[in-house]
Amino acid sequence: MLRLTIDGNEIELYQNEPVNLSYQFSNLQEINASSSNFSQTFRVPLTKKNQDYFGPVNEFGLIPDWDPKTKVDAELSYNTIPVMRGFVQVKAIYVQKGKYADVELVFFGETANLSRDIGDGMLSDLDWSAYNFTWTYANVIANWQASAPALRMGFVDLGANWSFDSGATFEFPAALSAGWTSGFLQIKEVVDTILTDAGYTFDSDFLDRQTDLYMLCHKGSKFPTFETDAATENLFHVGLTSNYTATGTAWQTITAWAETGSYFDTGNNFNTTTGQFSAPYDGEYSFRFRVKIETLPTNHEFHVAVWVNGVEYADILQGEPVDLSDEATYQVDYQISLEQSDTVEVKYHFHSSSDTAILLGNGNVTNPTTSFQLLNIDFTGGTYNPGLNMPVMKQIDFIAGIQKTFNLVFIPDRNNPKHIYIEPFTDYTASGTKKDWTNKIDLSKDLAIEPTTDLQARRYEWTHSEGKDFVNELVQKNANRVYGRYRVDDPENDFASGDKTIQSPFAPFVTSYIPGTSFIIHRMLADTTDEDKSIKEPRPRLAYWNGYNSSDNYVFFGNTQNKFPDFSEYENNALSTQVSGSSLLYGTERPFRELVVSPLNTLYYQYWRPWVNELYSSDARKLTAHFRLTRAELATFEFSDKIYIKDTYWRILSISYDATSEDLAKVELIKILGDIRDCAWLPYSVDKFGQLTFENAAGTTSTTVPTSCCERYGYISTSSNECFQDTPQ
Repeated sequence: MLRLTIDGNEIELYQNEPVNLSYQFSNLQEINASSSNFSQTFRVPLTKKNQDYFGPVNEFGLIPDWDPKTKVDAELSYNTIPVMRGFVQVKAIYVQKGKYADVELVFFGETANLSRDIGDGMLSDLDWSAYNFTWTYANVIANWQASAPALRMGFVDLGANWSFDSGATFEFPAALSAGWTSGFLQIKEVVDTILTDAGYTFDSDFLDRQTDLYMLCHKGSKFPTFETDAATENLFHVGLTSNYTATGTAWQTITAWAETGSYFDTGNNFNTTTGQFSAPYDGEYSFRFRVKIETLPTNHEFHVAVWVNGVEYADILQGEPVDLSDEATYQVDYQISLEQSDTVEVKYHFHSSSDTAILLGNGNVTNPTTSFQLLNIDFTGGTYNPGLNMPVMKQIDFIAGIQKTFNLVFIPDRNNPKHIYIEPFTDYTASGTKKDWTNKIDLSKDLAIEPTTDLQARRYEWTHSEGKDFVNELVQKNANRVYGRYRVDDPENDFASGDKTIQSPFAPFVTSYIPGTSFIIHRMLADTTDEDKSIKEPRPRLAYWNGYNSSDNYVFFGNTQNKFPDFSEYENNALSTQVSGSSLLYGTERPFRELVVSPLNTLYYQYWRPWVNELYSSDARKLTAHFRLTRAELATFEFSDKIYIKDTYWRILSISYDATSEDLAKVELIKILGDIRDCAWLPYSVDKFGQLTFENAAGTTSTTVPTSCCERYGYISTSSNECFQDTPQ
């Protein structure tokens, strides 16, 4: 007997009213589609018990408590066996002879519930504080050395247009601000935060494996956003309120500074007793040092300098012999990279013990005298909150985006619809149980075996979205496509029609060199003549963490480094001599940097090709038949099941049946094909010169292969049919 409960209330049904249910595999691949597993419309009587729930919906002048716009949880079961969980929608109220009333319902399955529960919230609406990162030099280095942290820091040119022209060591942050390290959040953590907020839990072997897959947290600006506003909270300007007599050959700190009256010390970081400023955070500090001198003896040397952490850092007055009969002002500005608690002070000394000088001080900042000033802090460590840097995107669009990127399926747990399993199509279909339905088929009904031409489009295209950065725009303008696109054409099928585009909402993460260096980063620059080349509201980008790798020397935050944090569109082993790595591009592209070998496993090849083969192979078939299936079998089937019929295995596309009876079930299936080779020869290895070796189905390897098999994977074929990695463009 069929039972319907809505929000925990049992609804009385007509005994003979059919409730036809339909389950479709496509629902698992369209997480934000409006459709789902569903029933055809069916009616329930407006009995007194039902009216207790629905209210007087048949009365024109009354407004019932029940809201037809609100989705409420519902469940169908047959003799205690759960049939479908989800929600119902009221389609209409029918009144017969002015007396009897029916409520027309449609039942939708769990998949649509997930989309509903996530809702229209933005990524920035969620609480990301669990991933906050305290930015210090030591913490950043430790982050680069750590194994799979949830949040990683990395270098991305967000709009500064970094370059390097001199022959000295490339310096971070002399050329770049130290605070311009951007946060990357692990994809699994993003999914977990979204689903947890919607009230769901999940299991995913796939996401568990993706420990090096991250999303760039950036919403569009030249700098990442930090929680601390040091430019207003920690500035100071101290000066001499009266003349100061300087003397002595030993270095001495000026300790007569005043921070009251016309002067100030906003953050209380300057110690007038010691004459030292202590940095409250790691950062790039801009100082101004002014020394106004009178009555310096003729031809005597007076040296004034900035000291950092007790070590002479830079000169204010170099100590050359000067002839000063009146007065002179020496002023310099310095940007100094400081770690938290580093000290800065002004010191002086003479080269002769008998020399003295007067440092002028009159306590008036409008008439510049000797003073020490913190002008600005371009960056302070503070707290990096990924929530303040989240790209502008809906949560459901992110979930749908990774689904389209990796061809994921979302399978609700039959016993707990708030728990779902997330796996790629290839992994899910490979995990199915083998079931023999040969004797369950009803041969008295028509059995249809059809080619898959009706399921095919003339052209399929897999692509990311336009990136707005100058590299992606260059490809868009010159090739009229997004970088990394892959296209499947079927000109031989006269019956296929139309185009189908599978487009992710992410922009390609394309890496190239900082000009004049060997450092590979993502240059997220708008094609503009403006000094600020940041992209406003950029699309999210996915990237692989490639490791903290040996590199040319560079200076980061005043410290020489010989390892560099690498993010790119390629999985780490794609940067070695292995062709089996993965790429976050749908198709193979000519790179914008040196690459040992383009990996075979593009998004299309690894995640979408098996699905396409089921549709486009000449052996592809669709079977439609009726089967005698028990309600227990219908309640426990999985779309991953491998259904054996006579001598062939099939995969279920859809099942429809009347839940109120033990009648036949109509099932559509598609033939399971073995792994069809993408080409007769597949890339196997590459040598240090970039020459590819290929392997055929028999396991034979060769360095000479047909041009079609070479160029199919983005390599270059020579006149002698040898195959090489393409050079950077």
